[in-house]
Amino acid sequence: MDTRLLRTFLVLARTGSFTATAAELHVVQSTVTGHVQALERRLGTRLFDRLPGGARLTDAGRRVAGPARDLLDDQQRLLDAAGAGGAPAGEVTIGATESVCAYRLPPVIAALAARQPGVRVHLTPAGTAAALGALTGPDGRLDIALLLDDDLPGDLPARRIGREPIEVVGAAGHPATDGPRSWAQLAEQPWFLLEEGCSYTDRFVRELAAGAPAHPRITRFGSIEAVRSCVAAGLGLAVLPRVAVAAGLADGSLRRVAGVPRPDVPLSLLTDHRRRPSAAVAAVASAVESAAANW
Repeated sequence: MDTRLLRTFLVLARTGSFTATAAELHVVQSTVTGHVQALERRLGTRLFDRLPGGARLTDAGRRVAGPARDLLDDQQRLLDAAGAGGAPAGEVTIGATESVCAYRLPPVIAALAARQPGVRVHLTPAGTAAALGALTGPDGRLDIALLLDDDLPGDLPARRIGREPIEVVGAAGHPATDGPRSWAQLAEQPWFLLEEGCSYTDRFVRELAAGAPAHPRITRFGSIEAVRSCVAAGLGLAVLPRVAVAAGLADGSLRRVAGVPRPDVPLSLLTDHRRRPSAAVAAVASAVESAAANW
């Protein structure tokens, strides 16, 4: 079995796009198509449905993904053993919340690339449920999950590597930033929050609903930038990681809403305990853990 076919298959399964897969693998799109077709012929089944919006795994494709990942893991362990004592090499896919992907990981990955050029890291923004499914599911699309959540399943071996401060903010001049407000007063304001499944915003919504008779007006977005833009325009208030609003707080365009303290959220690192991590995965996990101690 040509492992290049398996690698192309798994990247396409993760991206859902022939174009994105070609760009990631540094090949032309026809090569991706050829690899997929060759693997389908070899296995005697269709692995993807080709749809206008991209490629989607068939039932057979989902069954094949796990064993394909296992074969590539075995190949990497063989290479690691042959090169014991040498520099780690290989591909590592991290799933993490948007704020961690956007603000925390880029400098860590850049520094690691300078030290370990053979390690290639791919980032996938994902909430807790999606990341856990991609880490422990049959296709094992993730090698590492970084989760901002204080209520992870107890049967998963998670390492708490840091904490993320959370802020409640509004635009400078917004009346809610002039002094402490009661829950009832806060419930009268429009709120722009991240989508459901974000642990710290979901907790805030529960507390807001419990402490106020009025039904709060909440708009959910999947993007931190969309939330921040609405708040900066004076349209309402938001709950966001401090790292995402630090620049606005520093230049005065955003201000904290007093009297609504939020607890820091634990940042946890998880790997699939059923899979022995490659040297590349271990190097990335170590680099992230060391950096998180200073966040």
